[in-house]
Amino acid sequence: MIFLVVLFLTILSLFLGNYYFKKWFNPLSLYVIIWGVLISLYEWKLLPYVNIIPLAWFFIFSSFFSLLLGISTAFYIRKHFYQDELFAKKSHLDIEIFKDGGTAVKYMLIVLSLISVFSGVHHWIVLIDMFGSIPSVFLNATTIYNMHVQREIKGFIPYLPIIGYVAIFLAGIHTAYKGRFSVLTFLPFIGIVLKELATVGRSGMLLALLEFLFTFTFFRYLLNKDSNQRYKFSKKNALFATTILLVLFISSATLVRITRVSGEYYTGASRELKEMRGNLLITPSIYLYFSSDIGVLSQYLKFENENIKFGQNSLLPLYDFVAKLGIIQKVPDVQKGYFIPMWVNTGTYIRELHADFGVIGVFVFPFLLGLAITWYWYNFFNTKSLYSLLILVYLNLIIGFSFLQMITRVTYWSTSLILLIILIPLLKKIANHNVLKGNFNRKT
Repeated sequence: MIFLVVLFLTILSLFLGNYYFKKWFNPLSLYVIIWGVLISLYEWKLLPYVNIIPLAWFFIFSSFFSLLLGISTAFYIRKHFYQDELFAKKSHLDIEIFKDGGTAVKYMLIVLSLISVFSGVHHWIVLIDMFGSIPSVFLNATTIYNMHVQREIKGFIPYLPIIGYVAIFLAGIHTAYKGRFSVLTFLPFIGIVLKELATVGRSGMLLALLEFLFTFTFFRYLLNKDSNQRYKFSKKNALFATTILLVLFISSATLVRITRVSGEYYTGASRELKEMRGNLLITPSIYLYFSSDIGVLSQYLKFENENIKFGQNSLLPLYDFVAKLGIIQKVPDVQKGYFIPMWVNTGTYIRELHADFGVIGVFVFPFLLGLAITWYWYNFFNTKSLYSLLILVYLNLIIGFSFLQMITRVTYWSTSLILLIILIPLLKKIANHNVLKGNFNRKT
């Protein structure tokens, strides 16, 4: 029964999203696909997962309808009170940050990417100094991961890896503007992959991949409106580069899985899942990673015995900052795990909204998210504001990670957003300066 409900809502939402946003790839379609896959994988029961309690199902569907209500409300307001002509006609696009032909963005991207690469290499230098060699680092992957989570590794330069996510945004708009993938597209990814391999992480790579995907796609949507067709994109180049990008991330994530996961044997696993142990792409641990979180949500709601401060999960970077000032005690970075029947500690963004703000958070936040994300979608394509694009991308990252956790709890999300807000006016000034000096190659 649940499959039919999810399938019906997914198909309906895909058409409704296309009607609201005028594109098949949009925030609503992203949400229903992510949650449709999550629910379907869980209900497939390749592992002996616990049954989802009714309250969890109620919150899952309520948060979806709240998001949909927020989207519909913003659409109604824009339609009746604003003269929006979203993708209705083409126009001559002059984007201030690219007035110099992309020179300012290009060199800033290079500088930030090299800083990101340095950060990744530095992580490896610290770990090699601790464990003696690269093979020893891989052999001690589980220990390193636990030490990193507990912040017990000394020697890493604080906040430096965040620069990589600033560079990813620039790589997205630069690649879209130039009309082809290049070395500069991949350069910021290298630093992030190196850092994630060193700390045996995967979420940082997923964050980078989604950030680039959203930035590139939404900016291409805008550039396709140019009446002079100056921003055509090479489809062959895109296909080739996308293949390379996926191979890079799949191989990196696989390496993390091999070194971090002690085994692919789970008690009670189905015959189909056992046969996947030697698979490169779909393995028991990957299945667990992408399917288990609603089980954790269910168990959290069933026991509800956590003592969480107001906004502790969603506003974790703020709590960390205040703790460093000595005003409050540091709150734990790692959430409580639940047995489902494996120990997992991430329980979707709904768990964190409920823990932080109670029942009202499960209803109000998705509504506000849908309202804001639709508003900035229309605002970006009508005003061509890079600030609107930036907010749009980062709001979509909340949706992209909603199956796992509230991404706002991750310092990389909030701090890179702040740095980009500061960086955009600087890039505009540099671009205008280059135009006055004539030091650029104009896009033709």
